[in-house]
Amino acid sequence: MDIFNSNRRLEELVMYGIDWGVFLRHNMEDPIAPFIFLKNGNEQYIRMLMTDGDPLEYAKKVLEKEEKPFQQFIIGFEGYLRDDKNERVDSIIVHGFDITQEKGVSLGQMFSPKEKGAFKKIDKVVFLGSPDLILPHQPSANPDYSVEEIGFNAIALSDKENDLTKYVAIFSHDNPTIIANTVKRFLRSKFSGEDSAKLSGDFDIKIPDNCVKNDELLSFLVKNAITETLAEESTKRWSKNNNRQITIEATYNEKIIFETDTAVNHIDQNDVIASDLSSYSTAELDAQFNSILQIPNARTNIEALTKMSELIGEYKKRKIPTPDKRNTTRSQAKPQKKWWEFWK
Repeated sequence: MDIFNSNRRLEELVMYGIDWGVFLRHNMEDPIAPFIFLKNGNEQYIRMLMTDGDPLEYAKKVLEKEEKPFQQFIIGFEGYLRDDKNERVDSIIVHGFDITQEKGVSLGQMFSPKEKGAFKKIDKVVFLGSPDLILPHQPSANPDYSVEEIGFNAIALSDKENDLTKYVAIFSHDNPTIIANTVKRFLRSKFSGEDSAKLSGDFDIKIPDNCVKNDELLSFLVKNAITETLAEESTKRWSKNNNRQITIEATYNEKIIFETDTAVNHIDQNDVIASDLSSYSTAELDAQFNSILQIPNARTNIEALTKMSELIGEYKKRKIPTPDKRNTTRSQAKPQKKWWEFWK
């Protein structure tokens, strides 16, 4: 069953949305702010939704006023799903739509949040259904759902002393989700393939410099992809049956983003965008807040939006208003709209 109806652009965007939500939440102790990603050809934009109401209904109002053109869009937020025991589990939920198709797709990723001890994904992504398009349908006789294929090349190198094979593999794409998923499929294919007994267990994974816009997200996803592969029973069985250790190194921008001996630390402090905000004084939080406001084109800057989301979460946790609200006087007839509140 093709839940995406052969729409690979929508598929990539929805899967990216799941990864983005997990990435935002993994180092936070409060729910993430709902978000929208818009895609039009090669152009992609993010919008954040500060609402306590129904994210879908609120997103619909925002999208009706959107000035940028778009064909695909996703709405992501934090909610709950039921597990096998019918118990509520924290989850990242993403609804994806294409304006040329009457039906969309909804996926969910359950997780155990950081505030319960350590962040951990639970099970695989879950298909939740095919919701109706929430905007007017715009049918097209020849819609383009094609995507850019990943640049991939794997070189097998033979060790003459033991006649075993190690691999150097290169992955290039502008979407970190595509890179991480392809890395996972590549490793799985080698450990479970017909020639798996000839593997040395050594893999050198290279990602060309500056091929993605968000280095932190790429590092997070690649590290998770490799760690999850190493934790699979088939991989453990290969190591046990062949009595060989697995050594994997992944590099990007001349920096090691994964080494096998760090696999135990599924997520460490080097993977997060900002340090632990709980240790910041209010003055330090305010300084961070004000510095982000100075970032050019902040409303479309993913890193700025991520940091702002984390800061707002910390202010909310402490039950104190953000600096802009604390500095608002009663004499102001109407507060000036901020770049992270553009939907108001």
